[in-house]
Amino acid sequence: MLQFTDANPVRSTSRSEDFDLANLEALGLDAVDPKPADVAVLGLGYVGLPTALGLATAGSSVIGIDASTARLTAIQDARVDLLPSDLGRLRAALGRAEFQLTSNPSALRNAHAVLICVPTPVDPHLTPDLRPLARACATVVEQAVRGQTIILTSTTYVGTTRDLLLGPLTARGLAVGEDVFVAFSPERIDPGNAAHPQQSVPRVVGGATRACSSRAAHLLGRVAEVVHEVSSPEVAEMTKLYENTFRAVNIALANEFAHASRALDLEVMEVIGAAATKPYGFMPFYPGPAWAATASRATPTTCSGSSARNGSPRR
Repeated sequence: MLQFTDANPVRSTSRSEDFDLANLEALGLDAVDPKPADVAVLGLGYVGLPTALGLATAGSSVIGIDASTARLTAIQDARVDLLPSDLGRLRAALGRAEFQLTSNPSALRNAHAVLICVPTPVDPHLTPDLRPLARACATVVEQAVRGQTIILTSTTYVGTTRDLLLGPLTARGLAVGEDVFVAFSPERIDPGNAAHPQQSVPRVVGGATRACSSRAAHLLGRVAEVVHEVSSPEVAEMTKLYENTFRAVNIALANEFAHASRALDLEVMEVIGAAATKPYGFMPFYPGPAWAATASRATPTTCSGSSARNGSPRR
């Protein structure tokens, strides 16, 4: 049975039972820890939930943590936007004691590893709002225990892992690479695209030390067939910004050519198809929303902000 934690002893619920959200909120979800698990996934949005399901399918015991009790209830009722295959995984996971949901941050202490999957939303000026990420990292640092592996996956500026995790963990007296193991691995979930399931998409990981990279790669190997290790968290962070910018710039270029083609009474898809016959120096991109995903919208200012933090001028 799926278990939610509250101020009273945990009761089991099934999707067929009524779930009193108001009563749950009144009780609070911060007094009882779930049982120990292999992995805690912090943030159960379009990245965190499929990641948690992938780990559960691979045989890991998982604690899914989200600040929103409404989101937890939607997950419990399987009322979430997932691919059919992931919905099947969710329904299977909901019947297992090894898959737990909670809004209780102290549950992080019960996990051998923690994946931080919170979003980086943007304001009306497309400036990334890093407050949710900063709060999540502060919570993880506060709850961290010796032996834990901590992996940040959120799209953010270069240096975030060092600023929000490595420094604060060290200040707590935890030696990174000895007491705790920290890495950055950018998420690569393509929402709604069944052609690229997460297990077939290589993951990039950069640890603070060799031991950090090794532990993070071992964990991520449960949900990805290929794990590519890089030399540092900063390289992994810049990799994500490069990926998102590459996609956005090329879709924007395709949009410009679509506009020009309409003005000339040409079919842009025919133009792109003809260009795609070139076997080198070209990759087809098609007109569409270049900044559809939250991570993509945050990328341009995040990238320029990363440079500015290190004294390089914005361009």
